[in-house]
Amino acid sequence: MEENEGYTDEEVMRLVENFKEMLHTGEMRYIEDEDLEVIIESLIGQMDFRTATKAVNYAIRLFPTSLVFRLLKVRKLMMELRLDSAGKELDRIEQDFAPSAEIYLERSFFSKLTGTDEKAFPLLKKAHKLDPDSPEINLNLAGEYVRQGLYEKGFALLRKAMDYDEYIEEQLFTFSYIFEENEKWDDAVRFFHALTEAYPLSKSSWFALGLAYSWKREFPKAIDAYLNAISLDEEASTAYFNIGNAYFEMEDYPQALHYYEETARLDDQDFHALSGIGDCYYSMNEFDKALDAYHPALILNSDTTDAMLGIINILQETGRAAEAEDFIMRTVAMEPRSFELLFSLLNTYKEEQQPEMLKKFFDLTISQIEEKDDFLFFFAAFCCNLKDNSEILPLATELLKSYQYEEEFTFSIPYLMAALCYVSGDYANGKEYLSNALLINFEGHERFLSMHPSLSEIEEVKLLIERYR
Repeated sequence: MEENEGYTDEEVMRLVENFKEMLHTGEMRYIEDEDLEVIIESLIGQMDFRTATKAVNYAIRLFPTSLVFRLLKVRKLMMELRLDSAGKELDRIEQDFAPSAEIYLERSFFSKLTGTDEKAFPLLKKAHKLDPDSPEINLNLAGEYVRQGLYEKGFALLRKAMDYDEYIEEQLFTFSYIFEENEKWDDAVRFFHALTEAYPLSKSSWFALGLAYSWKREFPKAIDAYLNAISLDEEASTAYFNIGNAYFEMEDYPQALHYYEETARLDDQDFHALSGIGDCYYSMNEFDKALDAYHPALILNSDTTDAMLGIINILQETGRAAEAEDFIMRTVAMEPRSFELLFSLLNTYKEEQQPEMLKKFFDLTISQIEEKDDFLFFFAAFCCNLKDNSEILPLATELLKSYQYEEEFTFSIPYLMAALCYVSGDYANGKEYLSNALLINFEGHERFLSMHPSLSEIEEVKLLIERYR
């Protein structure tokens, strides 16, 4: 299923509109299978699942022996996160059709989505055996080899995919994610450097190499790689933005400012670029100009955490702490903020010795969130997993303590408090909290163990869980 291959955007739009018009008038008519495939893929891409369902059902009625439309039905169900239905449909497909590369490929996608990643690799190998020239199969199998550290095999399959399909290079970001997730910075540099040698005119290869050098904090080399990407596409705004980030990390704020401004020139809706401009002016102590950049960034996206923090820092540094507090409260009162802002403020107000301000902000955030248990769990897990959490953990413990006697948190707070205590080395209180948690909600211990890798390795924790089992 090659997405919209051979169709212009205008043609795809016209096909979709014609299909919707047909549904509206009720005058069913014959549509070519290739056109129907494009219509369905477009509707799924637009998240218009209601119309996509009608298109899929219409296509299956029109072409009942077509595997393509049955697999598109599975893909639509997976996009809707109707995983039980998707699994059952895949089972029916395997009963109705002979084994094929397309079925194995879809099965591998389903395995990843349902958390059974270990099944994806053998499924992809089966798909590859049946269709060794498929760019999509080669791309996905290459990713699995790279994930396992088998870089030569992954590189060979990726090259084969790129040779067959010039648009495959647009998917190279998936390989960047794999290297970043596994923190294989040196391997990433070698892999993408080899790719730029094989495909010197591949913008995405140079961009990926720039990312790899940035992870290693080799910013001059990262900038050179991004400049090569720009030489192949002068409107590659993300490359300009990343160059700005590199210069900012090197504390060359005038150069960073230049590239952030170039990014904003290419895309005037890029609130990250505007926030970057504000950060540069802030770092150069030009506070008025910084505010002039931060405010438009917030207008474009009210969740731009960097811009919010920039404004807060400027207000505090210019002796306007009360205005900073008012800004935070008004901002949060309008709509619940992202976790990112709250966690960023942890450091700000911890260092400023203003825990009471953080408590007010914390309480206001919780008051506007429906899934309060999930929020508190995410908050506690975040604090546990910070690399430098020695000062955050006591603060997080104090924040959660005020909720431990509220009835709606009876079954969750003891586990959260136990995790914070154990991770901070306070085993005595950790044991007390965990004992209470296991007594009143034994089933919650699995979620407790997921909060930090060390928890499942503590002998006392293991013994307590077995005792209360």
